[in-house]
Amino acid sequence: MKRIAMLLTLLAVTTLVFVVACGGRQEAPPTLRESAVTPTTTGPVVSRESQIIVPQPPPPIRQETMSMPPSSAYVWVPGYWTWNNGWQWVAGHWELPPQRMTTWVPGQWTPQGQQWVWLPGHWQ
Repeated sequence: MKRIAMLLTLLAVTTLVFVVACGGRQEAPPTLRESAVTPTTTGPVVSRESQIIVPQPPPPIRQETMSMPPSSAYVWVPGYWTWNNGWQWVAGHWELPPQRMTTWVPGQWTPQGQQWVWLPGHWQ
């Protein structure tokens, strides 16, 4: 009986220390929008000098709902598909341009023979 009481006390103290160390915060689980992954079964990614090349076209672009911008200076950077052992959606977000009067040119997947190459987005 004494041993069980000691184990329960140790468990309670350990739990309390953990909660205090974490600040009592629990992270919310990722939402479907942040973690939506569409796995595929086709071949590997070929990377040439930071180019992403995949053997199949990306799924159709998702329709996103834009939240309110933090201020009128922010620009919407739309979401896109990326490859990470399967297609994975990267959600759009508001971003502050590096300079005034610059615009965001979205990235795009471009067919190249039987493969697809990622051309990343950039400011211009």
